[in-house]
Amino acid sequence: MSAPLPRRRARRGFTLIELLLVITIILLISGMFLGLSTGDGGGLPAGQRMVGSSIRSVRAMALMNRGTAGTGISYNSRYRLLILNDPADPVNHLRQFCVAVGGVSLASAGLTDPATITATNDNRYTWVSPEGTSMLPAGVYFIPPKTDTTTTINNPPGGAPTANTRRSIIGSIADNTGNAQDSAGSSPPWMWFTPLNQPTGLQAMATMGAKKWYYVEIQPTGASNHLGRVMIVLAKGSMMPDGTGVALNLASESQFAALALRPNGDVSFTSDPDEMDTANLTK
Repeated sequence: MSAPLPRRRARRGFTLIELLLVITIILLISGMFLGLSTGDGGGLPAGQRMVGSSIRSVRAMALMNRGTAGTGISYNSRYRLLILNDPADPVNHLRQFCVAVGGVSLASAGLTDPATITATNDNRYTWVSPEGTSMLPAGVYFIPPKTDTTTTINNPPGGAPTANTRRSIIGSIADNTGNAQDSAGSSPPWMWFTPLNQPTGLQAMATMGAKKWYYVEIQPTGASNHLGRVMIVLAKGSMMPDGTGVALNLASESQFAALALRPNGDVSFTSDPDEMDTANLTK
């Protein structure tokens, strides 16, 4: 006589409470990985990382002598991070940025010795944006230097006037007197530029809807190419028309962050108000 088969234990499914608990845990973990500031693209910390990463990319290109053709030898090269300053484009104004590389190749120089072509607006001196444009996270803006009067900076509601002392500082370029398309001798330096992936002269870009961009420049050695301090300040806010132009309404006294470009070309981050207080800093 055969032995009776062992009784199998009936399987029990998940209860509704268990399923809800698992879903809640998954959502919490997803929130941690996607950032606590949901809906704003990561906010100020993400903006700092994005701009810092772009400056480091510029520095890497400079150290590799990555010219306007992307590879090979380039002469009199310049490596820049550009920040859009176009109040007529309030969607991208003080939020869009890109990398720009300029230089002279053997092909663009023609029969001229490329080493002798140094004017950045000479059409044989070509420029390219190898990575295209990027945008800061939603609600995050570059704070322009005090010399910029095209954008009104409004303090936060009930905020102290000290908010307007947290302004970017970008010293003039050390070895370039500039020209009509490239104001390298001003502080901050700026240029007329169109982000293109094909090497193009600045004068040709002027016929292609070029816009005004502030810029930070890195030497081919990887060091900063500015006279004095470079500090890029970011803040949370909103851009609004103010009748004569645009106004940046700051969100809060505490929602500021900055990137400092060191003389050796390295980048450091800060959210310390004292370090961003340009009233106590000199150019």
